[in-house]
Amino acid sequence: MEKIAIDAGHGYMKGLNANGGRALFPSLIAPAPAVTDLGTFGQLAITMIDGTPYVVGEAARPYALPRWSRDKAADDDTLRLILVAAAALGGVGPIQLATGLPLTWFGPQRKDFKEALQGYGGTVVTPQGIHTQLWFESVKVLPQGVAAASAIIADPSRVAGDYVVVDVGYRTIDFLVVTKTPQGTIQFDPTKAGSPELGMHAVTVALVNALTHDYHIPFQTAEIEEAQTIHVRGQVVDLAPRRQQATAHVSQQIREALIEQLDHKMDKIAGLVLVGGGATTIPTLFPHAMVMEDAQWANVTAYLNSLPKPTVSV
Repeated sequence: MEKIAIDAGHGYMKGLNANGGRALFPSLIAPAPAVTDLGTFGQLAITMIDGTPYVVGEAARPYALPRWSRDKAADDDTLRLILVAAAALGGVGPIQLATGLPLTWFGPQRKDFKEALQGYGGTVVTPQGIHTQLWFESVKVLPQGVAAASAIIADPSRVAGDYVVVDVGYRTIDFLVVTKTPQGTIQFDPTKAGSPELGMHAVTVALVNALTHDYHIPFQTAEIEEAQTIHVRGQVVDLAPRRQQATAHVSQQIREALIEQLDHKMDKIAGLVLVGGGATTIPTLFPHAMVMEDAQWANVTAYLNSLPKPTVSV
């Protein structure tokens, strides 16, 4: 049975398979809009899911809203995105899936999320015309950050002591305190963990609000999020200075949120380890900050590594 790990983030879907294959695309999906037939001069990238046309990922930016559901098990579009991510990794037939939830959502939602995904499947036809039928035969749901933290702190180069691991995501930041004992074992403190709803989406929101205020034109996060410039009444507007200012503001908010949650603990740690898509944003605001290599893929890599390895008979 093929092993696949998927991090169903609010900003991006990230997937890995056991062969090292990767899938990365925005967590956006919408029913395919009506179009005027322009022949080969204008075509939408359509993904078919069980015979229904959708636009997914970058193709959905003009039409879809971010996945803000607090209950992923009840969000059909989140389940569809996970299915498309598995198909993008070449998944066929029964799949052994590992995925995760934010720390404060994990306890109340993991059972329902697992049950929603267990046996879930369908037929996916990619915009390139590749047909795939797959379903999730078994599902493992992990708390975001915990599995990644174990791998990080177990690194022999890290001395014994308390570490704060922070997963800077799109909608939330997951933080937890991890202790590496002198014997090299790992201990987690459940009283020092949480998921403040303050992620990198706040940067785009701040930018959208500033542009709307200054130019009296409504903007949407989807059209601003990846843009370097925009056009306003025929003039090019460079977004870099505004984005830098918004990023600095949100980074300070993240710092304040962590200090509020952890108080003097922040002054007594052996190190701060940053993972997630926004990991490179805030390290200068903290002493001892270390950005994990390939930080955006830390969680999904840990999910994949949590799946049992095939046994070898001799």
